[in-house]
Amino acid sequence: MIPSLPIALFLIDVVALSLLRLAFFLAFRPHAIPPHDLVHAFYLGLKFDARLSAILSFPLLFFSSTIYVAIVEALLALLYAADFASYGYIHQRLNAELLEFLRNPLISLHMAWESYHLVWFAIAIAVFIAGVVLLLRKRMAGGGRRVGRLVTAVLLLACIYGKLSRYPLRWSDAFFSTDSFVGELALNPAQYLFETMREEPQRFDVARVRRLYPLIANYLGVDRPDPRTLTLARTPPLFPQVHGNPNVVLIQLESFAAFKSSVFGNRMNACPSFDDIARHGILFTNAYSPSEKTARALFAVVFGIPDVSPWQASAHNPLTVDQTTIVNAFSGYDKLYLLGGSANWSNIRGMLEHNIAGLRIFEEGSYAAKPVDVWGIDDDDLLLAANDVFRSETRPFFAIVQTSGNHRPYTIPNDVAGFKVLHESDAVLHANGFEDDAEYNGFRLLDHAIGSFFDRARREKYFANTIFVLYGDHGTRTGAPQSALSLGDLALLVYHVPLVIYAPSFIQPRRIDTAASHVDIMPTLASLCDRPYRNQTLGVDLFDPARAAGSAAFVFTTFREPPTLGLVQGSRYTIVKSGETDTLPEAFYELSRWLLYHNGTVYH
Repeated sequence: MIPSLPIALFLIDVVALSLLRLAFFLAFRPHAIPPHDLVHAFYLGLKFDARLSAILSFPLLFFSSTIYVAIVEALLALLYAADFASYGYIHQRLNAELLEFLRNPLISLHMAWESYHLVWFAIAIAVFIAGVVLLLRKRMAGGGRRVGRLVTAVLLLACIYGKLSRYPLRWSDAFFSTDSFVGELALNPAQYLFETMREEPQRFDVARVRRLYPLIANYLGVDRPDPRTLTLARTPPLFPQVHGNPNVVLIQLESFAAFKSSVFGNRMNACPSFDDIARHGILFTNAYSPSEKTARALFAVVFGIPDVSPWQASAHNPLTVDQTTIVNAFSGYDKLYLLGGSANWSNIRGMLEHNIAGLRIFEEGSYAAKPVDVWGIDDDDLLLAANDVFRSETRPFFAIVQTSGNHRPYTIPNDVAGFKVLHESDAVLHANGFEDDAEYNGFRLLDHAIGSFFDRARREKYFANTIFVLYGDHGTRTGAPQSALSLGDLALLVYHVPLVIYAPSFIQPRRIDTAASHVDIMPTLASLCDRPYRNQTLGVDLFDPARAAGSAAFVFTTFREPPTLGLVQGSRYTIVKSGETDTLPEAFYELSRWLLYHNGTVYH
């Protein structure tokens, strides 16, 4: 016998929440929505509602209580009432930032009393609770047999997990469309409020941001600076070196510190394939990652903003999901994102799908190869699968390939063709920046994958019309000599990464020594490819002599609050504590914080 009470409450809540979602759609739909997006939003909404209903029903497996049901249903009704009121008033779903109004409860209550029909809200909530209790009253007695409780528990836990995959259902699944309302429709207010509360709401000293704004506006060459709006929008000149519609492939190299490569002086020859690419491309010798985290690196490259979110990466925060990206300046291109694991990792799916129009994601389950560890298929299989995708493309394409194998646990599959594990003495490894054999061979396997990919790619038709960009997502303290860490948290060795543009059909090899950052990659690529673009973030075109002459690379600590800030500009490296001075590093940090929440839509 299956316990009827938890299942009954579960079904009642699923139906009620589904009707509320329909009411939300009918009340607030701003425009026509494609039918397939609408169906998918309601489908995902049903899954989110089933999760919430399962969470509320689960305790009833262990006790029967009218008081519990009345309390949770009252809270649920209040939450939805507040969410509807919030969206009707300011077109925002209930979120952690709006809870700031509770700091002044009397004022907030007075405003709500004047703005909404609170009495009718209260009556509707009371009727709803009474109806639920009446429907469940006959089921309050009796808990069912042990087997029935176990079956019910499994069903409810499956609804809470929400997906048949390595990662559970996450809020980012809702933002599969570039239409913000579609994502808002798919989520329910409980999930949205919970996710936004995981990151403390940003508090801006707007006066200070405006005081620092001229430093950034001057650095970026903003066309019409305006401290009131804090706009960074500009339409930079182009310095094309390629014409037509070349393919673009960005390859993000996991934990690839510059000091581990021979082109930067390492004596172990651990990455001969990458070194060969670097010698035959444009090597930016003075490039830096803003932080030490992979998800933050991808955010900085795609959206042109150092991801200075205090604790979690911005991809975890629904309030920062809406961003602009110069990727969309490559109109008429197929957009591709490939990684060996799941795109639910770090909520990357929603951040990319919501902002890159027409993006196709290839992830774990898309490939014939099987996962080798938590990061999915190995980099060799990933890059070879990417080659298969690229050669089948019939239109120009813009692709991002994210490697992950050069990361603990440094899994080395047994069947990688042409790769052999090597063993070196600890003394030799430590003298050349490697912690142990595992890290050394993980790094070598990443390089082997690069070599295998380019061996195949050079035989394909697409190769001659493709620009490849290879960059390290971040450096690493692993293996770094203590003498190089003398600057502590902001030791440059940890942030210094390789950045190479490789396109033998188009460009001549050379080295560029000006400071460069992840945020500069997209404007530089658009300029290189003669793609007009509007920039409103913090990257500059490294081929623009007016900007490159004073280019800067901003770095910061992700694990301190407030963070320590650094800026490489020319031969000078400045380190400051956040909040202490009005300098360019401070301007980068404060405007980055502002942009995470105010980077409005340009291409949508």
